[in-house]
Parts: sequence; structure tokens; C-alpha cells
Amino acid sequence: MDIFVGNLPKKTSVLELRKLIGDVGSARFRVITGKQKNGRKCCYGHAIIGSSQTGTEVITRLDGVEFNGCSITARHFLHRSEHNERRSRMVYPIGWNGVNRRRGDRRAHI
Repeated sequence: MDIFVGNLPKKTSVLELRKLIGDVGSARFRVITGKQKNGRKCCYGHAIIGSSQTGTEVITRLDGVEFNGCSITARHFLHRSEHNERRSRMVYPIGWNGVNRRRGDRRAHI
């Protein structure tokens, strides 16, 4: 089961995420940092846990917990693809400036 842990402090390491989630057996962890479109920094974690029952327990235990001054969120990790999300790659095959800019919904209809 894949778990998304959002709103982490900017300098969170993989070891801190591992301690936060706890001992769940064999699991893999990643911490992703980047910038949003508005220029603010963001940091979130991705954990892959073997059993779905343990994953649901981790999600209920972590959602809304205070961690280093930030209230974190935990939920199932949604894998983005070009068919289910407008922010994914390949959704906007043409530029959005000038004559190519559409009116109304910006979602590409494939």
C-alpha cells in the first residue's frame, strides 16, 4: 500500500519520516521536496508498506498529527497519469500562450 504524508517541514529527512511512521516491517520511504507554482517550497513523503491493513492503521494514526510545528496529513497515495489528472505530463500538448489558449475548461480532452 502506498501512503502520502503531506505538509512535512522543509528539512525532513527519510530517517525522520521512518521514525514518524514507526516499525511497520519491510517498507520503503521517500521524501520529495520542490517548489509550487507560486514559488513556495513544499515537502511531502511517500511510504510503500507491504500490507494494506498496516497501511490503513498508519494513515489513521498520522492524519492530523503535529510534527515539528506542522500539522501533517496522511492518505492513500494517488498515482498521477496523463488520463486522470490535469497537472500530469502530456495533458497540455500545445502551449498556453497567445492564440493557443483555450476558453473555459483547461483540461485537454483526449
